[in-house]
Amino acid sequence: MAEILLQIMLGLVYVMQASTVVPMTVVWWRRKHFSPPIKLLSWYVYLSLASSAGAYLLYPAYLPTNYCFIVGFNLGKTVLFGAVYYQVLTLASTRRMVLWLTLAGIAMVVGVIGFSFSISLVAASVSRVTQCALLAGFALLYLEQTLNGPATRRPTHDPLWLLSVGQLLYSAGTVTAFSTDLMPASEFNFYVKFSFVSVSGLVFNYFLTLAFLRAKPGNATVLTAANENTAAAGKLARF
Repeated sequence: MAEILLQIMLGLVYVMQASTVVPMTVVWWRRKHFSPPIKLLSWYVYLSLASSAGAYLLYPAYLPTNYCFIVGFNLGKTVLFGAVYYQVLTLASTRRMVLWLTLAGIAMVVGVIGFSFSISLVAASVSRVTQCALLAGFALLYLEQTLNGPATRRPTHDPLWLLSVGQLLYSAGTVTAFSTDLMPASEFNFYVKFSFVSVSGLVFNYFLTLAFLRAKPGNATVLTAANENTAAAGKLARF
């Protein structure tokens, strides 16, 4: 039984890692159709590829652990997605919240690394939880904005809406998976944990691929403060 679970887990891990090729192919194919926020988002596929390739080539042949790649990926994803949401959220106060929360999350992870003078398992776990918590929060902010804004298109054709749903599912699955660390250590729990992480990654890559497929250069994803002021002035003029 343990051998079967191990093979299932390894199969899911390999499929999840290989699935990154799908959104990467779509990025290469449709990059001319991306708006500025989606062009920025497209760098995620290269971040994911670099992290996986670096860990595969250097661990365990040259490095004792792969924690540095885990931390680097989580911090990179947090900064990149934070920058994307900073561009597409309309309220200045919300954008400032995204900026300061992103900086605080990075500072916390760097502080953990500095406290232990090494990139340890604790730092890797903190970076993972920080990434999931912050990006889930940013995703909820965007979904709220979509619900309260004008219905200019179906949400399923909004690439940032798709990204947000995918990130929420990924964060929920990842946090659930690593909550098994609170249970007594066993091979079964270990296999279940990484199988769950792999499935969460596959779900996220699916939504990410849809986001890139449905992205258009004319997507109205950013409403600047100037647009808001103009709209407000127009409303006042009608009174």
